[in-house]
Amino acid sequence: MEPTQAAPAAMIDRVASVLAVFEGQRRLTLAQVCRLARLPRSSAHRILQRLVEFGWVEREGYGYTLGIRMFELGSQVARGSRLHRAASPLLADLHRTTGLAVHLSALSGADVVHLEQLAGRGGRGVDWLPGTRTAAVHAAPGRALLVAMDPAERPPPEVPAPPTPFGVRTAAQLEREFARIRERGGIAVDVQGCAVGVTVLAAAVGPAEAGTQLAVSVSGPCEAVRVDRVAGTVRTAAMEIWCTANGISPLARRGGRPVGQARL
Repeated sequence: MEPTQAAPAAMIDRVASVLAVFEGQRRLTLAQVCRLARLPRSSAHRILQRLVEFGWVEREGYGYTLGIRMFELGSQVARGSRLHRAASPLLADLHRTTGLAVHLSALSGADVVHLEQLAGRGGRGVDWLPGTRTAAVHAAPGRALLVAMDPAERPPPEVPAPPTPFGVRTAAQLEREFARIRERGGIAVDVQGCAVGVTVLAAAVGPAEAGTQLAVSVSGPCEAVRVDRVAGTVRTAAMEIWCTANGISPLARRGGRPVGQARL
């Protein structure tokens, strides 16, 4: 490769490494960025200064956070999806119906990226802020999406350390979880695996043959989440998002009433 071609590529790699360190982090100092990105202080400082000028990073005192411009660009990508656009009003309806925290999540390799969050009453539920990632095997929406995939296309069943003592630890446990999801008709249930004291229910958006990459989920305190009563509502919401995005009348398909009228 010619030197003139290598230099821009190397700079792009450095910028990407700086932006990547903010994943899951709210605020980082210059020293932390240097350590995590494995860059010299002068290089990291110069890159951060330019990113601040572009609005991709914001500086507050000695700390740096991702800027509003990054949020704007990311939102355009997420909201460009037909399913995502169809989901917004139905997520709000599901939130009102259940009173639980509601999330829309997308599969990205071996992770799920959380796109939307509507907090539960009292702020109780799993805290998946928009833009954060979770290992798919450790999140109910991730497991629901993995089960909906063609097994030949499913990522290798690697099981990282779980976030709580109640999480999945082995490939054998994961396969048993997949079997339970199939038995429930596509509903993934996670009890304290994502967060202690929290139950999460999730369903992939659309029928299995649709090859969906989105899942809808609800979460709340274990004592407040009645799995037998909420599962059907989550399944219905997921299917109605798919129907709306594809121009299919949910009433015509189900011969029933919209999810927002199915009170618990």
